[in-house]
Amino acid sequence: MVIIGYSAPAQTSFNQAYDFGALAVGFGSLELSGDTLVVYGTALEEGQPTFGMLFARFDTSGNLLDYRIHYDSLGDHFTTVFPNSFIKLSDGSGYVGVGQFFNSQNGYFARFDHHGELINFVAYSDNYYTNNISREVIETNDGYLICGTNYSPSTSIEVFIQKTGLAGNKIWKKEYGANDKRDLFGSIFKLDNDELVIGASSTSINGVPLPQTRNTSKIFAIDSLGNIKWQWESQPSLEELGVGSLFKTQEDHWAYTSARGWYNATYNEISRQPKFIIRDEDFNIIRDDTFGVADFPVNGFQKGISLNDGGWLAIGVKPVHYPIPPVPMWYNSFSGWMVRLDNQGDQVWNRVDTAFWSYETGSTNYYYDAVELLSGSLVVCGYSRTYEPVVKDWGWLIKVSKDGCLDTIFCAPLSSSPWSIPEKSVHIYPNPTSSTVCIESEGIGLWDRIEVYNASGQWVQTNQGGVGNNLDLSKLSDGVYLLRLVSQGAWIVKRIVKHSGR
Repeated sequence: MVIIGYSAPAQTSFNQAYDFGALAVGFGSLELSGDTLVVYGTALEEGQPTFGMLFARFDTSGNLLDYRIHYDSLGDHFTTVFPNSFIKLSDGSGYVGVGQFFNSQNGYFARFDHHGELINFVAYSDNYYTNNISREVIETNDGYLICGTNYSPSTSIEVFIQKTGLAGNKIWKKEYGANDKRDLFGSIFKLDNDELVIGASSTSINGVPLPQTRNTSKIFAIDSLGNIKWQWESQPSLEELGVGSLFKTQEDHWAYTSARGWYNATYNEISRQPKFIIRDEDFNIIRDDTFGVADFPVNGFQKGISLNDGGWLAIGVKPVHYPIPPVPMWYNSFSGWMVRLDNQGDQVWNRVDTAFWSYETGSTNYYYDAVELLSGSLVVCGYSRTYEPVVKDWGWLIKVSKDGCLDTIFCAPLSSSPWSIPEKSVHIYPNPTSSTVCIESEGIGLWDRIEVYNASGQWVQTNQGGVGNNLDLSKLSDGVYLLRLVSQGAWIVKRIVKHSGR
């Protein structure tokens, strides 16, 4: 068994990737059991034709304790890359996970003991729906509810709820939606034994051009038999692209993750801007906050979790533009994104991370699930894809302090734009210069790295390792240059003119 990973030494937090010696690994859901992190996902081992179902245990320092990989007896691939698709049972007897087969596109149920050995496994089949995506499972008094989305041979896409017994045997299944709608499951939580609340989204799909697409957010409650008790739906627009993770606050308000959309005519797509929304008990807006910018369709919160202080942590993915030679005009990384909110919905901090980075190929990094430790630290799981020397997927765990710090020694609060330093906080003079420039900055004593590019975007010089306030450019030819100054993952680009005066 080979585990390839990295973490900064002498830190209580970590940023680590794992492959278990396999060709591909992905972490989809995360549970905390005492001081053990239990991960549910998929893995493709050398010599195996299909992806297996992964159960892995780690301590809270990121050290692997043990793992199991289970394969389908009929040779299908397991796909389990959804938050909330894995739960710890309330009686302490083990865990339950749900997911989907890749080829048959049907769902399954798996129950594990503490060490990941299978106790029960049930594969479901459906002769009508062409695709059944089991996204989430919750425990009830006498079994489980499996929730997800059905795709029918016609145009309808519907939310489904399936009740099972303790061994995973199907008792009933109900669908919620309309024939001309695209209804997608978002999340579910239990108010009491006879009321469960579902968050979803709805879009018209019959003959509606993409520029005229409108979404609604849906929240509805069902009883223990799946009958609708009440429902609410927002007005059709692009201001809300549905309900993601749904919460009930201490004031009996509704809070949920969502996104704002806008039609990008250049690329004929709906770009997304993540949101966190709070409504009162009558669904009137209390606050409606956006994060980042609406500039890419893959941009948003995969999940939100409630925190012990009454606030929330939202996690997901954010496209990031890393200036590299030649300086690109488009994003070259999908990075993991955390945003911490207080109990009023105000942002406390946010951070963007990658498990791997390559100047040549970039990387793809997704967050899927998160847990809060007793210390207040936060652990997030996901996966990272690298592209050299070949395409490879890695399981990913990252642990940060309650203040959002990976490095607790050099911790600094992060702004709402964590990858850029405010323009007015850094001054460079003289400009033009004949040899040396002085860098005057607010709150930054030393720079981790200063990169110099010519006017064509070609790299010409790097100074790194605690760079001070003076930068020597005497060896460069006269001309216009861009200086990229980097400190603790944040950066700023400044323009400088080199003129020797000869």
